[in-house]
Amino acid sequence: MMAPSCLRPRIPREHVLSATFSVLLFAVFLLVYGATAAPDVLSGDSAEFQFAATLSGVPHPTTYPLATIMGHLATRLLPFGTPAWRVTMVSALCAALTVALFALLARRVIGKWLPVYVGALALGFAPGLWNAATLAEIYALLALLIVALALALHRALENPARRVLAYLAPAALIAGLGCTHHGLFVVTALPLFVAGCDAAMRRDGAYPSLHASAITLVSVALWFLIGTTPLIYPLVQFARFGPFDGLDYGLPRHYFWGAPQSWWDVVDLLTGGEVRRGIFQFPDAASALSTIQMVGRRLWFEFGPVGVASGVVGCIVLARSSVWVWRASAWVFFATLTYLLLLGPAVGDAPVFTLPMLLPWALWIGVGADALTRRAQSPRAPWRSVALIAILVALTLGWGATRYRVSAKQHLWLYREFATATFSVLPPDAVVITHWEQGTTLLYLRLVEGVRPDVWIDVVEPGDDPWFERAQRRYPDRPVYFVGQPDSVAGIPVDLVIDEAYANVYRLRSRPAP
Repeated sequence: MMAPSCLRPRIPREHVLSATFSVLLFAVFLLVYGATAAPDVLSGDSAEFQFAATLSGVPHPTTYPLATIMGHLATRLLPFGTPAWRVTMVSALCAALTVALFALLARRVIGKWLPVYVGALALGFAPGLWNAATLAEIYALLALLIVALALALHRALENPARRVLAYLAPAALIAGLGCTHHGLFVVTALPLFVAGCDAAMRRDGAYPSLHASAITLVSVALWFLIGTTPLIYPLVQFARFGPFDGLDYGLPRHYFWGAPQSWWDVVDLLTGGEVRRGIFQFPDAASALSTIQMVGRRLWFEFGPVGVASGVVGCIVLARSSVWVWRASAWVFFATLTYLLLLGPAVGDAPVFTLPMLLPWALWIGVGADALTRRAQSPRAPWRSVALIAILVALTLGWGATRYRVSAKQHLWLYREFATATFSVLPPDAVVITHWEQGTTLLYLRLVEGVRPDVWIDVVEPGDDPWFERAQRRYPDRPVYFVGQPDSVAGIPVDLVIDEAYANVYRLRSRPAP
């Protein structure tokens, strides 16, 4: 017998509206990101993620097991599109979820939906997140994990103390997953998790007894450990396919970056390996100033003059109205800034690491929009606040439209076209020695699609092993081709085969018979 409708628990109308609005935001941005995502194979790290996820391989340090597993699931579950596109759609999904969860978090902080939409639109159309959503990369997932953790902690701190474990368990799980994913999560979000757990469990009623507190701490630790289980993935793959010989990324046996020869080598990759060692250094004054200027230019590029001004206003207002939320958001911003300041000159893509900064700034934009509308309110003209929000939304959408050119990648067929042209000029049993940027695209076509299995792709930078000496040492009896720029083959006897702005293809001249 069903209970009378008057006795059934009712879901609060506000919860229904929040869910509806967040789902709407998710659907809109998934459509935007999906429509503007790269349609096919990419290059460099993105192409590596595309074929490593498809083949259950292990990409470069820190191996990014969570992203690889999600990418592999996408190649199995999505019924259409190339494997490369399916892996890219994981980024689109994560970015759209980031916007939706951000809106829920901002709603809890601000209390009104209209200002929240200003902040959510500013975040969703910021080229940093939009760009991350349209590539097979790890940064959209990083943003999602940070926002999800912040939302889980905010719920834990706002709900009854006697149910603290029920709300800290999701936060602990997310924190564990984030720590397996990227070092920026450890820097920006893990301290928030520790501080949030401490604050939640110190409230009156959270600790009715010592026994209860011990159970809570152990349970939270166990949920955190469960979150770290993606780290098992590269260990399992090494047990299945290793040990390797330290050459050629484990190929042809199985793709495993670094081709580790021992279990210790695998653990070293999980912690960053040689790729991550030495990239951090204490900056001098000139380097610090340059980084700060880069961050300022980046914020302007992301949000435009209105977004930057609204963010400054919101930061000031939030510091006065909700000091704990302000401290948490400021921590994410300045911890990311510190990370950037410590990056050494070896890291050339420092601007991509500004993505976590966009999250607190978008929140400050929403708070700033709310403060401005409150200021504009008038009993005689109640329409003024709504009109101001409409203007801010229009300006936000307008700035996002100007970023379309640098964010949309639905016409990006360059890498497949170049790789296809390269394979078409290669004779049987050829060897291609190439940079990482072009080599991963060639590897995708060869490993995933079975294009030219007779061709060997040797990915190595000429600074690590000079190409001419490598060709003579490893491939004395095979036709050798090089893919790169003129300076890549300076001093090497080659003939130009393909001349493109993106990269050139060169043929090593035949060796004279002895």
